[in-house]
Amino acid sequence: MKKNKSFIILFFVFLFSSFGFDLFLSFVIKKDNNLTTKVILESDYLNLKQEYESLLEKVNIENILEGEYVVSKVILHDPYVFFDTITVLKGKKDNIEVGDIVYDEKGFIGTVSLVDEHHSTVKLVTNKDTQLSVRINNSYGILQREHEDLVVTSITSKEQIQEGDIIYTSSFSAVGLEIPVGTVTEVESNGIEQKVKVKPASDISNLNYVLIRKKNIHV
Repeated sequence: MKKNKSFIILFFVFLFSSFGFDLFLSFVIKKDNNLTTKVILESDYLNLKQEYESLLEKVNIENILEGEYVVSKVILHDPYVFFDTITVLKGKKDNIEVGDIVYDEKGFIGTVSLVDEHHSTVKLVTNKDTQLSVRINNSYGILQREHEDLVVTSITSKEQIQEGDIIYTSSFSAVGLEIPVGTVTEVESNGIEQKVKVKPASDISNLNYVLIRKKNIHV
């Protein structure tokens, strides 16, 4: 009988010590969670920053690394406004402002349209309200969305534009830089003016991380 009592007491001591230790560990881990997360995020940020610098140098986007910029994770790509906006994990605390330029290693993605303390909304280049001055070779035009297509209209010259030509944001635009924005996929002409269809440089449907750069000029 005494042996049974001793066994029961030892059993409960074991249970208490085991679960008590687990509770203590969970408390310590929870208490240290913010610090751990912060260290991981800072490490990820530095790694991503270096990776993006390397990628941008490889694709030779001139002057893109000049000025202040940050790397940010895309945290929301709302299916209801899929081609209009994304939400990124940088905001006022990171000195992000409305009008800041957003791009990746392939080209221009959009501009910051709304800023909260910890996140921002980016108006995509494929947004239905886009009216962006762009350059194709020596011609200039306006990039916009027509139905489901991205097109360039109001082209200022009769220079022949061909499929595969690279389209850049114009230095006359609010972006203030010439960044690849897409390629020509089709050219339509009525003998008076040309209209071209555009494939975006970046894969808008698969954005995970982006660069946010301080704008050059005020819109």
